[in-house]
Amino acid sequence: MNHFDKGIDCYQRKDFLNADFHFKKALVEKGLQAETLDYLARCRLMLGDSRGALELFNQTIKITPTWESPYEGKARLHANREEYEEAEALARRALMLNAESAESWAILAYVCERTLRLKEAKSCYLRALELDATLEEAHVHLAVVYYEMWEPYSKCLEQLDRALVLNPHSTDALFNKGLIYKDLRRYGASKTAFEKLLAINPQDREANLELAELYKRDRQYSKAEQCLDRARKRKLYDGRDGSQT
Repeated sequence: MNHFDKGIDCYQRKDFLNADFHFKKALVEKGLQAETLDYLARCRLMLGDSRGALELFNQTIKITPTWESPYEGKARLHANREEYEEAEALARRALMLNAESAESWAILAYVCERTLRLKEAKSCYLRALELDATLEEAHVHLAVVYYEMWEPYSKCLEQLDRALVLNPHSTDALFNKGLIYKDLRRYGASKTAFEKLLAINPQDREANLELAELYKRDRQYSKAEQCLDRARKRKLYDGRDGSQT
């Protein structure tokens, strides 16, 4: 495989560091190409280099101003920064260029969700999943929107289960599933969801706190203390790259 194909393979496996390496090599081999620049920008975004990602997205837009993908990337970047007005404008720009882009609908849905326009968020997530049912994050966030709109728990769990079929290691899906089962007083199922999450990421602070509470309820005090100890050792993320330990 050439470096671009190796980059795609790494990107699909969420190995963004090696994907970044191969996409940079591909640019050296083939020169500036919009698709390679866009993938490299997305790698930088996933690696926490928002400034580098923004520069690469802007460079991609200069080369292909009518391609929706770099606008989607910039929209996601601004949404991550909680700059929702900018994110929405970019997502809508992407949809003007391609109304059938599932990712653009999902990003717009996320902006609506975060700005508490839940009905619009629901509509956009459903449209995104109509176009691409494999969007794991859209399933998870649609479940959250259902939850916030007081929709039946069964609808929330259905979306979370769909996310877990796509990615059995989705910690977001497992966490929300644990919370819903807790609300339903299905404490055993809630405990199982949080235990699965912590088997994937033992240092997840919120999951440790939730599971400690469930262990205390069942008088499993030593297990509860282990969870609390892990939670105490976990530093809260302060928004700076590399500050999470």
